[in-house]
This record gives sequence, structure tokens and C-alpha cells, in this order.
Amino acid sequence: MGGRPLARLSAALAALGAFGWAGYTSVVESLPELGIYDGYWMILGASLTVLAAASWVWRWRREHSLPVIVLAAIAGCWIPLVVVAVRQHSPIVARLRGAWILMGADVVGTAVPVGMACLWLALREPTEPVTA
Repeated sequence: MGGRPLARLSAALAALGAFGWAGYTSVVESLPELGIYDGYWMILGASLTVLAAASWVWRWRREHSLPVIVLAAIAGCWIPLVVVAVRQHSPIVARLRGAWILMGADVVGTAVPVGMACLWLALREPTEPVTA
């Protein structure tokens, strides 16, 4: 671990807290009797999207790659719900609004991108780009 270890440790702890909050909300707000697991899908979608984006921007400076990671996390949270709406032939806006109100998607959709941003800040060096 390079410079500013206390700041990077704080970012890692903040990421852990955000992911814990998102995970807890996913568990509490899921409806297994109806087969609705929106929070889980949002976490999975954001994780896969951020992994794909991270492989693309890993060599960039931390300051330049962070917005890409955050946007990937935001998009990854909501894409699975859009896919479910399309597969079920239901209106996309109504599906997203239902997830927002009933399934805790507002909490998960906020906590996951914040957690991904904090994790990115904890993993990457503050100023130096990674060189091969």
C-alpha cells in the first residue's frame, strides 16, 4: 500500500459500510415468495459492470478513472431492472418506480456506487499512474 495509508484505510472502511448497507437492504427488501430479488440483481449488475470498466481504465490516473467507475456502477445497478422489465413485457418506468418504492432500490442504487467509488479510492494509488 502506497502513500496516505490512513486515507486509503478510511476509504476501504467506507466501502465496506456502503456494501454492507446495500446488502442488508437487499436482504430485508427482497420478496422471495414472489421471486423478486431486485437488490441482489442491482449489486450483481453493478459488480460486473465495474469489473468490465476497471479492466478498461485500470492504467488511467485515479482521478480520471474514478468518474468512469462511478458511472459504470450507476448504470450497472439499473440495467438488470430494465432487462427484467423488458423480459416481462412490463413498462420500464413503472418497473423502476416499483423497485424504487417497494424494493429499496433507492438505497441500493445509492450505496453501491458510493461503495464502488470508495473501493476504487482505496485500491488505487493517489497520484501515480500504474505502469507495466
